[in-house]
Amino acid sequence: MTLTHTIASETVAYGGLPSAVLHLEIDPAEHARRQAAGIGAVTGYSFGGLATLGTLPADLPVPLAALTPAQRDYVSQVPAGICTVSRGHVTRHAIKACRVTLAELTVPTLGQLAFNAADRYRQFTGSAVRIARRRPRTDDCLHRFVRAGIGVFLSNDGRTVTLARPRPCPRVTPES
Repeated sequence: MTLTHTIASETVAYGGLPSAVLHLEIDPAEHARRQAAGIGAVTGYSFGGLATLGTLPADLPVPLAALTPAQRDYVSQVPAGICTVSRGHVTRHAIKACRVTLAELTVPTLGQLAFNAADRYRQFTGSAVRIARRRPRTDDCLHRFVRAGIGVFLSNDGRTVTLARPRPCPRVTPES
């Protein structure tokens, strides 16, 4: 079971646009596992740490000899709730506790600035823009967002109309 939450980011988006609203799917089982293990957010703990974790399969032992010296150093330092080193093997326990499913920006119009800002989020997650005006004057501009997979929502009088549905991110990597 996953829970869906929406949070507002605290950073200003690209190009001076308002902050993005991030839509998340949260894995309650992973949160409970981390709480029982006494750990919270899994961060890098050192340079390249998250990339190292991303290369290890979940809950399958990997020989330490298969890792680089830097990777071996990293896995030997992290808390046991993240991964365990035993008998010459490392086993990763931590998985993603949440996944960003959509970054939504509120913009005044469907212009180049809005497109560029929303497009930058596409390397990490689906993206959409919300405009609070009448339908865009030109369909050409709307078609550009549709072709890129960027969603377009129109908010007016407390109602939301979907002009274009956002498509999922083309690819997600451990680095993103």
